[in-house]
Amino acid sequence: MTDSSFSDDAQVASSSARPAPGVEQQSRRRRLIVGGVVIVAALFVGGGAWLATRGGGDESGQKAPVVPTAFAGYKEAKPSDTEWTEIGSDSINTDIAKGRVNLTYRASGGKALIIRAQYWPNVTLKPAGPDEELRSVYNSTIDSRQIKTYPAGAVGGKILCADVTIGAVKFTTCGWRNDTTDVTLALKLNHYEIVSAQTPFYLRTFINSLQIEPSK
Repeated sequence: MTDSSFSDDAQVASSSARPAPGVEQQSRRRRLIVGGVVIVAALFVGGGAWLATRGGGDESGQKAPVVPTAFAGYKEAKPSDTEWTEIGSDSINTDIAKGRVNLTYRASGGKALIIRAQYWPNVTLKPAGPDEELRSVYNSTIDSRQIKTYPAGAVGGKILCADVTIGAVKFTTCGWRNDTTDVTLALKLNHYEIVSAQTPFYLRTFINSLQIEPSK
C-alpha cells in the first residue's frame, strides 16, 4: 500500500441507500448499548479511546447512518452470501440499527469488500490523546509504526490504514470513526484477503455514502 495511490475521490457517490431506522428500532438499539460499550474500545482503537454517555434525549438529535446498498461499483450481498464465514452465517447482521453490521459487498471478477460498522447513539467516541490506535477488521493488534493516515473526505476525521499479517495471510485494513460511528474495511479477491493500495479509497467512499451527519 502506498500513499501516492490515494487520490481525491470525494465525488464518487453511492447509487442507493437503506431507509432510516424507525423509533422502535432506535429504542432496541439504546438497550443494546448498555451491555456493549466496551466493544468499540477493543474493536477499533484499543486503549486509545474513551466512551462518554450522551446527555439529553433522542440521541441529541443525531440520525443513524444509512448503510448504502451499492457504492463504487460494489453491491451489497445477501446475508446468506457472506465472506464472514469465520463467525458463522447465523451471526451475520446487515441492519446497523440492531448493532454492529458485518457486511459483504461484491463486484465483478471475484472482488469483494468486507466491512464492519457500528452506530453508538448514546455514547461519544473520542481519542484519548494524539496517538490513536488501529485494529484490523478481524480485531488483530497492529503495530502503530505501520499505520498510515489518509483524509476521510466530507464526513471529517481521518482514515487509518496498515498492512497486517494473520497466519499466512497478509492484507490491508483501514478504519475510521467519528463521535457516533466506527467502521473497518478490507478487500478480498476470490475469497482471499489482499494487500491493496485502494483500500483507503473504498473506505472513504463507503463512509461518505453513509449519510452521516457532521459532528455537533
